[in-house]
Amino acid sequence: MTGGTRGGDAMGIGELATRTGLPVKTIRYYSDIGLLPESGRSPGGHRRYAADALPRLQLIQRLRALGTPIASIAAVMAGERSLDELVTRELDAVREQLRTLTWRRATLRALDGCPEPERLRRLTLLAGVGTPEDAHDHLVRYWRWALPAGLPPRLVRAVVEGAVPVPPAAPTTAAVLAYAELHALAASGDRRRQPQPHQVGDVASFYSGVVDACALAAEALVTGCPDRRAEALGHFVGAYARIGGHDDTPAFRARLRALFRRGARAGSFSLRYWRHALVVTGETPRPSAASGQGHLAAPLAALHHQVAGLPPAANTP
Repeated sequence: MTGGTRGGDAMGIGELATRTGLPVKTIRYYSDIGLLPESGRSPGGHRRYAADALPRLQLIQRLRALGTPIASIAAVMAGERSLDELVTRELDAVREQLRTLTWRRATLRALDGCPEPERLRRLTLLAGVGTPEDAHDHLVRYWRWALPAGLPPRLVRAVVEGAVPVPPAAPTTAAVLAYAELHALAASGDRRRQPQPHQVGDVASFYSGVVDACALAAEALVTGCPDRRAEALGHFVGAYARIGGHDDTPAFRARLRALFRRGARAGSFSLRYWRHALVVTGETPRPSAASGQGHLAAPLAALHHQVAGLPPAANTP
């Protein structure tokens, strides 16, 4: 006999099945894995359950209906995790799954409908990325390799954070392709190290000056303030003047303008890197974007164009 109540409030597996609508086989499985402990056995050897088995089983049933993994339910049943903690963790997991699927959808869309030679190029490019997190970590490692040794850790963090955009949570096709291009650049044989300590000026001062100039330029982009724009340019040019042992003079600015215009050639590593970073981050910083991952792209684009005397052009630092 597998149903009916025997001995006080104990009940059999058949009664639990009737009251919950779950198959006996499912309840037996929950018992076997420890989610629903038995209180004993009947004289005939049938499973018996205490009165609290019904609400316990109903909770299991409802959590399973929401797709909650057995392992997560087991942690709640064992008292290792509260129901509130379970909901928070499951919500985080769902968000991550959605992010992964959104990224994959944008990746597939990047391959859909384009000519065959371009599709094969994109397939190779996108296949090299792995997960967005892997690509992000690879870019961080690249910048830590590229920066001069001996920079203060605080400054290294500021430059790396500003140079490496976070993979967008809801990427466009263009953003996915741009992120893959960044990854490919960081893995390429012609990747570039940044200015090294053998130069005339203090390299730490150079990077600090560039970061400060970018913060001012970001503010100018948000507010449209011409005074802040001029101040940002002064900080930026001054950093380049000091690292080369020069004064910020009209003659130096003319030489720097020529240098930056030569650097705007299509094959320039720096141009390609910041162009793709700008696609990922967007051309206009948020009001609070003086810091944060990838925040250097937009202000550097603006500053490069100011120095080169070129009009702003979309996606062209």
